[in-house]
Formats: sequence, C-alpha cells, structure tokens
Amino acid sequence: MKKPCAFTNQPLLDHSKGSLNSVKKILSDSYVLTAKRRLEKFGIKVKKEDFEISILLHDIGKAGEFYQTQFDDECNSSHTPSFLYHEIGSAIFFYKNIEDKKLKLLIALAELNHLNAIRGVSQLNPNSFPKKFDLGMIRLKRFGKIVLEEIGMENLTVEDYTFDDYHEMMSDLVKENGAYLKLYSLFLAPIIVGDNLDSSLARGLNERRRFIHVLEKEVNALDSPSV
Repeated sequence: MKKPCAFTNQPLLDHSKGSLNSVKKILSDSYVLTAKRRLEKFGIKVKKEDFEISILLHDIGKAGEFYQTQFDDECNSSHTPSFLYHEIGSAIFFYKNIEDKKLKLLIALAELNHLNAIRGVSQLNPNSFPKKFDLGMIRLKRFGKIVLEEIGMENLTVEDYTFDDYHEMMSDLVKENGAYLKLYSLFLAPIIVGDNLDSSLARGLNERRRFIHVLEKEVNALDSPSV
C-alpha cells in the first residue's frame, strides 16, 4: 500500500525521503555551521539532525485524513488533488514535538511559510481557523503514524490535532516578537529547495538549478551583519 500520498502517484514517504536526499546533495557543512553560529547568539542550540528532520517531515501535514480521501490506496486520484492549509498540520506537529520554545517557533514558522498558500502568521487568526478549513486537515494520527514508523521515528508523536492545538501555537507565535524569529529562514530555505527539487524532477535541469540558487542565495545572506 502506498498511502498516505503526497500527490497523484507519489507516496508521502517517497516525497519525504526524496526531499531530504535532494538537499543532502547540496547542503554543505558550512551552511549548517554558519546557521548554528547565528542561532547560538540567541541561545538556541541546534544539530544538523534538526535541519534534516524539518526537511524530511515538512509535508507531514499532507497526512491529514481530509487530504487522503482524494486518493485510493495506490495514490491514484480522479482529479487534481488539493492540499490547501496542509502547512498548518505540519507546523502543529513540530510545535508539539520540539521541547525548546525558540526552536519550536522557528521551525513552526518555516513550516507555515514553505508554500504560497500561507505567507506569514499575519494572515492567520489564533482565535479561528482560516476560511474553508476543515478539522480533518489536522487529523494526522492514522496516516502520520505510517510515515513515522516507516522512517523509524516512532519516538515522535503524531495526533489528531484540535482547534486548541492550533490556538496554542498561533497565540505563541503572535505574542513572540524576539529578533531571533527572522532566523526561521535558515530552516525555510532547505525545506523549499528539498520540496521543490523532489517535486520537479520532471521539469528539467533549468528548473532544478533555479531552486538550488534559492539555497545558495540564503547561504550568502548568512554573511550579512543584520542578524
């Protein structure tokens, strides 16, 4: 069985592994070391594994039962599937699994921003779900457990999340105004690159080079004295 699915004819497990493997080919140790140095200025301790997990499970929100009803067990779909707001489920998953408050907010922000459907918490109200949101979008337990078991990360927990979980995360993000928050881009860039490289294998070399350039630009930005 291929389910859960990331897209038509693409299992979520394959996309997760493919995204991480794509980034591993271009994510240099210097990127991680420089990112760690910037984060440590704000008392945030990270390991290379933190970056890798944020990439590997960036789309776990797609495991929501609402989305998976679009597919049969072989990831076939009769129409173009939609994953509107799946970033919210991914963000809640990391928010609930990371102990360090600053790190959980950084990765939650990166997950919320990794697609154009959501651009920053300013568009999200902690006191209500966005329009056209369905609670089934964050019911991740059934299919999310399959992903975690397959990649050997049963130490992480995935649940059927509720409005209370969403409200807690969004309230924390809205209340927090520390300068360190802008460093969420250190996690976001590899997520975007891995996600798009794996999803665009059929688009051609020029398209893949464009996404690699995104990461290279982020690495160069690390030398900026602004943070």
